[in-house]
Amino acid sequence: MIDYGLLASMIIAFGVPSMLAWWWPLDDAPVSAPSDEPAGFLDVTLGPAFAGLAVGRLTTLALDDPNSIGSLSDMLIIRSGVEFWPGVAAAAVVVLWAERRAGLPHLSHPAALVPLAMVGYAAYEAACIFRDGCFGPDSEIGLQPPGVSSRMFPMGWLMAAALIVAAVAVRALASRVRSRSVVVAAATFAVAGVRAIASIWLPHVGDGLTRQHVTSIVIAATAGVVLTVVTASAATSRA
Repeated sequence: MIDYGLLASMIIAFGVPSMLAWWWPLDDAPVSAPSDEPAGFLDVTLGPAFAGLAVGRLTTLALDDPNSIGSLSDMLIIRSGVEFWPGVAAAAVVVLWAERRAGLPHLSHPAALVPLAMVGYAAYEAACIFRDGCFGPDSEIGLQPPGVSSRMFPMGWLMAAALIVAAVAVRALASRVRSRSVVVAAATFAVAGVRAIASIWLPHVGDGLTRQHVTSIVIAATAGVVLTVVTASAATSRA
């Protein structure tokens, strides 16, 4: 059975940044033979995205239900959980591998890609209306997800707005600084921060923090430290 809501979300998540790439070109992306032109957003991201999805799904199964690993039907039920940050890490490894094969300078590929990737993630969050609905805290102003008796403020839409603002800021930062490490660290900090803050108001089982929430806090803190260090290092090298 085709999950049309998830399919629509994925089309939007890849389609929006693909169109935006006309204005935000991937100048440092590998060329695509035989045209010898820079590859488009889909060319660059489909492989890493599938790798990230696979690793994220396997990580969830390994943590929640190890016996399901090896069952193709269980592994393909994406809706039941995909660990976000392990998936991002796997996608990053594939991007860096492609960068090395293309002979590009270190981190040039991720630094060029992250603003569009952030927009794609924002589009996915905004497309929550096509999946199970947009969840959040109870609110008189908002949407009513299927199966819920009250209206909820759509946190997915607020996350999407914050991520788009962050993507524009990261894009502007990339045009001002020479250090690609600063750009990648800033993007990671922004995404992790948005996820960590939004998780406060997203419904979950129990009173404690969810694993995804804790992971986003750790990643945000780590990226913040790295951003501080590489920014200081870049400033020192300019002095």
